[in-house]
Amino acid sequence: MKKRVHELAKEYEINSNEFLNLLKDKIKLEVTSILSGVNEKDIERVREYFERKITPEKDEKGGKGVALNKKLLEEDENFEEEMISKKAKKNKKNNSSKDIIENNEDDKRKKNKKKKGRRTDFVMKTVEAAGSETIEEDGMKIIKIRGEITLGDFAERLGVSSSEIIKKLFLKGQMLTINSPLSIDIVEEIAMDYDALVEQEEEIELDFGEKFALELEDRDEDLQERPPVITIMGHVDHGKTSLLDAIRASNVVQGEAGGITQKIGAYQIIKNGKKITFVDTPGHEAFTDMRARGAQVTDIAILVVAADDGVMPQTIEALSHAKAANVPIIVAVNKIDKPEANPMRVKQELMEHGLVSVEWGGETEFVEVSAKQKLHLDDLLDTILITAEILELKANPRKRAKGVVLESRLDPKVGPIADILVQEGTLKIGDVIVAGETYGKVRALLNDRGDRVERIELSQPAEIIGFTQVPQAGDTMYVIQNEQHAKRIVEEVAKERKLTETSKKTITLESLSEQFDHENIKELNLVLRADSRGSVDALRESLLKLSTSEVAVNIIQAASGAITESDIKLAEVSNAIIIGFNVRPTTKAIKEAEANGVEIRTSNIIYHITEDIEKALTGMLDPEYKEIYLGRIEIKKVFKVSKVGNIAGCIVVDGKVKNDSSIRLLRNGIVMYEGKLSSLKRFKDDAKEVVVGQECGLGIENFNDIKEGDIVEAFELQEIKRTLK
Repeated sequence: MKKRVHELAKEYEINSNEFLNLLKDKIKLEVTSILSGVNEKDIERVREYFERKITPEKDEKGGKGVALNKKLLEEDENFEEEMISKKAKKNKKNNSSKDIIENNEDDKRKKNKKKKGRRTDFVMKTVEAAGSETIEEDGMKIIKIRGEITLGDFAERLGVSSSEIIKKLFLKGQMLTINSPLSIDIVEEIAMDYDALVEQEEEIELDFGEKFALELEDRDEDLQERPPVITIMGHVDHGKTSLLDAIRASNVVQGEAGGITQKIGAYQIIKNGKKITFVDTPGHEAFTDMRARGAQVTDIAILVVAADDGVMPQTIEALSHAKAANVPIIVAVNKIDKPEANPMRVKQELMEHGLVSVEWGGETEFVEVSAKQKLHLDDLLDTILITAEILELKANPRKRAKGVVLESRLDPKVGPIADILVQEGTLKIGDVIVAGETYGKVRALLNDRGDRVERIELSQPAEIIGFTQVPQAGDTMYVIQNEQHAKRIVEEVAKERKLTETSKKTITLESLSEQFDHENIKELNLVLRADSRGSVDALRESLLKLSTSEVAVNIIQAASGAITESDIKLAEVSNAIIIGFNVRPTTKAIKEAEANGVEIRTSNIIYHITEDIEKALTGMLDPEYKEIYLGRIEIKKVFKVSKVGNIAGCIVVDGKVKNDSSIRLLRNGIVMYEGKLSSLKRFKDDAKEVVVGQECGLGIENFNDIKEGDIVEAFELQEIKRTLK
């Protein structure tokens, strides 16, 4: 791996220019500047040189080797002196502190008593910018860049005029202005010309818990074994829900529209005295984000593959999510009771995607099951428990609870409800909780069987009632000390989101303004309503994917809950269509919609919604035409007729020409005019069409400059049926 001269100089603690001279004069390397690269072979030569020089016996004249050796010895002595000095100061400080503590013990006890059980401080961590924007090092300028930089800013940081850089880039064929953003490649290229270096700094975004100091460290003695969280993934209709249904001996398949699980649910079972938590994910491709979110909270992923179908597109999609979440995968080969079942084919197909069976020398466990006949389900559960044992899953049940919001919705009678999975600690009634931009106090807890409970333990799913607003699915939930602290966190998160949205909007408008000048994009305004936040997100993503460069889906509002009067009013003023997924409008909303002519489309199957919107967008596309060549006429003679203009006497040399066809006049192969015929005659009579070999007379609409020898080419435009894809 190559290194620059100035980087090597830094390693040996020598001035860059001196080090450059040393390389050229002493080591005889072909280097021209401190920015020159040195290959591995030459780096080894440099290392050997300094190893020889660092030994005093081999450099009696007192060269750089002695200086380096002396420097190292001095540093060792300084380090020892510094440590002794620090130790003495520390002892002195400890003694004085001890005296103060003894003298003021009563005061401190009072102070502690006052603070106990109350926290008024608000902690918010931010990432500090590393170093200044531009620094000088060994006479060399190093410019640190975060994000995008304009030409003007970069010129200022380099210490040169903007016009100089504009001229330099113009000579390279790039026309830029002072406000033009520069790519990192251009920045590095320009910096080289001025013997400067560019370092691109990445902006690190802290997690919610880290930012507000909500993550607490665990001691090893507090950690206890916790139940594994299992996510079931796979292609549509491969039997994911049926398998889960067979495991927990209940039926959730009936009543599901289109045979697809439309909601995320989490359930817990007990096997051999040990608990296992299952997270069920929907199978349709529109729920990709929800499936990905399921993979993030899981410990083990079960990939369900039907033995008769084999590996399908969504099987690969689910596999990629599991791999991205870095979780072990167990393959459940389902439907082995079917006559056409071929488990061997499944193993071969999955081997192409990196899942090799243990029998074939790999690491992936394959279990052949039948959800319908309830075959080998115990083998699957045993495999899960063995895998969980190997993973050594542990968490601290004594700390303040932390969990993830799996799903959320608004109940008209109860208020905001969230399905959560506790990952750390124990959640109790009365706990103050915060998740993203919402907080609350736990008023009720329901376990996966719908029973009211007082507490929820590790890896246990539950339904929480108590949030002030509906939290976002996928948000991390934390238990906070008090409501004041929770309010401050929520305010800070909301403030940050608004700033981000504002900056995003500014960038988007600036970047798209020029594009909109040239392109006339048509928009279909929609108001979305669904039964849960997860369904809303999935539906939004599914519909936004239908947008093209010509027509776009513009989602004005997307929320969970029934369709209300306010939705109708919003749709009316914004000329939008209301889409309802698994929800219905209220009676007042139906009357309001009828009165104001607002269209409401509701469905409980996502395919129907996407198909309807796709048809609507297709209808909005501008028509596209294909040109059909008809024939050519050659002008032989031009007659001037008073009050009419020039009339041409012609002969049809190819094809045929109709009186209503579009024409273009060609002179020496160049198009002089394009339009329509004003008249087409055979002798003195009007003609509907003339064919090859026939003589005719013609006049051209709004064009009089007809000359002998001109060619009139006839054509018609045929409309092509447009599609979004």
